[in-house]
Amino acid sequence: MKKNQLNDNLTNFDKQSLRDRIIKSADQAKAKKRNQRILMAAASIVLLIGASIFFQSESETTIENFVESSPNLDVKKAEGVTLILGSGDNLNLDGNSTTVHYSNTGEEVVLSTGETVNQKSTQDNRPLYNTILVPFGKRTDLKLSDGSMVWLNSGSKLVYPAVFNGKTREVYLEGEAIFEVTHNPNKPFKVLSANQEIEVLGTVFNVSSYKEDALNFTVLKSGSVEINYNDKNIESIKIKPGTLASYNSNSKKALTQKVNVNDYFSWRDGFLNFKNDDLKFIMTKLSRYYDVEIVIDENGLAEQTFSGNLDLKDNVEKIISLIAETSNFKVTYKEGIIQLNNSN
Repeated sequence: MKKNQLNDNLTNFDKQSLRDRIIKSADQAKAKKRNQRILMAAASIVLLIGASIFFQSESETTIENFVESSPNLDVKKAEGVTLILGSGDNLNLDGNSTTVHYSNTGEEVVLSTGETVNQKSTQDNRPLYNTILVPFGKRTDLKLSDGSMVWLNSGSKLVYPAVFNGKTREVYLEGEAIFEVTHNPNKPFKVLSANQEIEVLGTVFNVSSYKEDALNFTVLKSGSVEINYNDKNIESIKIKPGTLASYNSNSKKALTQKVNVNDYFSWRDGFLNFKNDDLKFIMTKLSRYYDVEIVIDENGLAEQTFSGNLDLKDNVEKIISLIAETSNFKVTYKEGIIQLNNSN
């Protein structure tokens, strides 16, 4: 009798123990599923956030991001004036002076040859950027999709959207250009470069911002512009017509001065006007315009100043000879290089 009671008690104990293990295992399984659901939900949230960040960054690609991500678009490597479309297609334009005109949608591009090229101006509601490279010895004029005109000087690069569909009209310049901006008070026009940002509504101005030049400047012919420098120690300035605003990246100084604006716009019409400019400055201009290497052997000679008007329809040898007649230096030509030396 006691033996049977013992067996019954052990059986009940085993049953209770088994029941407890089953309940515990079920609780663990529920907790595991609950944790899995939490992890899956968290993963989904992370994925959504990641996708949101990705698509947001894609949709917020700026013109500066595009320039930074396109380091191979070097004007010095271009063979002739080159237009690079948003699709990546390259169009080489013949001639020393060329034209490129966009339709108001940016989808039609008319070249100086009369040829019309079609392209997409946006992709996924994002602008497609075009780039034009104007090597040394070449020039071009460009009509943007908003009707604004741009004259690009030798050794210049301009990046711009095929169509301006944002709140502002932004272009990025390396080199020198004259802008005649179509007035639109609801959509400011901005010229970005390495050291500054120029904001306008509708005006005519010249910008020089070559990478190799320490001195960058803006000359205003009409209207009004505001210049914001990347150097945070220099306050933004507004200039009036007839004013030159310059920034020296070596001295980290900015200044403004009254000038004859025609001296800074004459290259568009095939002339260079100088007034007490040093020989180094003049020869740098001629070197870019004619795509020749000019070397000044003596520093003292480089600092001599000159004034006058030069007709760029003449060849570079004739122009330099005319300058030499007013000074005391001699010109020699050696292996495609023009050398200037003191006569003494």
